[in-house]
Amino acid sequence: MNVSIIIPVFNPDKVILKKILKTLKNQDFNDKIEIMTINKGLGLAASLNYGIKRARYPIVMSLHQDCIPSDNSWLTKLISPLKDKRFIASVSKVRLERSFWESFDIFARALTIKEVGEITPAMDEKGCAYRKKSLEQVGYFDETNYRTGGEDLDMYLKLKTVGDIAYPNASVNHMHYTTLNKRLKKISQNANSYGVLIRLGKISFKDGWKGIILSLPLIGLGGIFLNYRFGVANYLIFPYILISPFYHFFYLYGFWKGFLIGKQTI
Repeated sequence: MNVSIIIPVFNPDKVILKKILKTLKNQDFNDKIEIMTINKGLGLAASLNYGIKRARYPIVMSLHQDCIPSDNSWLTKLISPLKDKRFIASVSKVRLERSFWESFDIFARALTIKEVGEITPAMDEKGCAYRKKSLEQVGYFDETNYRTGGEDLDMYLKLKTVGDIAYPNASVNHMHYTTLNKRLKKISQNANSYGVLIRLGKISFKDGWKGIILSLPLIGLGGIFLNYRFGVANYLIFPYILISPFYHFFYLYGFWKGFLIGKQTI
């Protein structure tokens, strides 16, 4: 199956981007590959749509500018499930190597502790493959309501209504260095898009109650305390507790701004 790989870029780390492109060119893959780096200043959702609409091939892939395929068989493993017509998308696992994570400042480590190792997202575009016709069927990524976040969960919810999503043994290494300030901004951004999803009725209370509880003043702080991941680096529980009120404040601000405005703006 020929594939078009879309990489939206905005002030990328040139060293990491070079590694990504080199890894893609070294893939053990016999069919054709089209690599598209989109640098139009459009926002993530709009950049993905720009690439999808211009892609040559029926299988399109999203790959973030800071995610390096973990091996040379990544592409083959990721699109293999799409040989079965019931699957319309395939999602990579995301790996945050401990050695890289340990280069973060202590508070950033505390706030990202749940990401250390390998996780399987529902769909976050860091390394996903889709049938182009399925994206067309659901109306592409929603670039009206989501600019830099939330469009991935929105797409996951839309695609689930038209087909199955696969989670093969394919992974990418997430090489996004972060700091306390950057992480707090990311918390606010994620909460902002979550508030929009709730406002637009994309997520029911039954499915989204955990995020809704976090949006409640003071009550949500308790939820943040309980969200700590033990067993990875237990010494970080104290920095985590210290920074939790700030986590709570940034989450509250992002969520309620998104919910009240009905559009992702952070």
